[in-house]
Amino acid sequence: MKRKSILCLILCLLLIPGALIFSACGDNGGYQLSNLSSDFKKIANQYENLNLTSDGKLEFDYSIYTYQGEQYFTNAINSTKPYNYIANFYNKLFDNSLSFVYEYIDICSTNELDVKKDKRELIEYNLQEFNSSLKTVSTNISLVAEIMRFNINDDILDSTCMNRLKNLFDSYDNLFQSAYNLTRTLSDIYFNYALTNSNYDYSSVNLEQFDATSLTNNLKSKIKMQISNLTQSYIERYVKGGELSSSFTNVDINFGSTDSNFDEYLLNVSTIDREFNSSIGESINFSASKQNFYEAAIKLYNLQTILNNEYEIYNQACNDIIYIKTVNDANASTYEKICARIIENHNYIIDEYTEVIKEMLSIMENL
Repeated sequence: MKRKSILCLILCLLLIPGALIFSACGDNGGYQLSNLSSDFKKIANQYENLNLTSDGKLEFDYSIYTYQGEQYFTNAINSTKPYNYIANFYNKLFDNSLSFVYEYIDICSTNELDVKKDKRELIEYNLQEFNSSLKTVSTNISLVAEIMRFNINDDILDSTCMNRLKNLFDSYDNLFQSAYNLTRTLSDIYFNYALTNSNYDYSSVNLEQFDATSLTNNLKSKIKMQISNLTQSYIERYVKGGELSSSFTNVDINFGSTDSNFDEYLLNVSTIDREFNSSIGESINFSASKQNFYEAAIKLYNLQTILNNEYEIYNQACNDIIYIKTVNDANASTYEKICARIIENHNYIIDEYTEVIKEMLSIMENL
């Protein structure tokens, strides 16, 4: 029995990178959600170039790379194209990918939630996957810093520096995906176990029975999840497996640029990421806008139901094709074209969801 236990331990260590940073699982109960928040925070302590901010966010630290008293990496990010894409593009997407996690991981970090063992083990796996992709990005940051330091008195825009910078940009693809996987599982736990009836069908009650507070009390969490959804949708259509990293590191085209799609994405995020008074629901109940808010609530329910029902097929489509390449491939197979349409339809629902949230916020702000 002792030999068998030792063998199992060795196999676990071989198969699960970074497993030692997480709290031990019970032999029978599986992963304990009470460890979730602390395990997430432990990740930041593993990498010299990653910090945990005072508000619980992960933040890459470039100030550790110095030469003759100068923070050369930070200076390049602040003033030199294409290094500024690290902060202005990739890290913006990374931060928004974790919008929901930052806000709700503490709430879900309790054994009081009666979450099935397979879901608890899935979020443990998501944490390990996320940690692994973070390690790759962290390593690539150090490799870029190394080659910059070597060329600091010559040219930090030469081909060797740009090759390493491209590798760093490309490594964000897996980081984005693992962040979204973690977000999806956490949102499943939050909306289906921490909350009661989080997607209520408001069409089942009439206007007089409708209580706006039942929605406004949960609207912030829906907005944070929508920011993650908007980010995933943008990455899937315009970043993953594409040519952005090549254009961003191509001196012949002045290191490329972001386009209107990115600007639109940022505008959508900033428009819905709003704070509002917790008592706003009561104000809506006694306002002339109650009818409009009621109708918007029904729309939001319908869109949320579609998103819930289609997630698995959308996720499969994203796993099976690189959207950017498929839509530009005249020889794409029928199945690949179907996957592309699934991704496009999902994006349409995401856009509609954003518009409903905007409508709700407009009503709330104009009371």
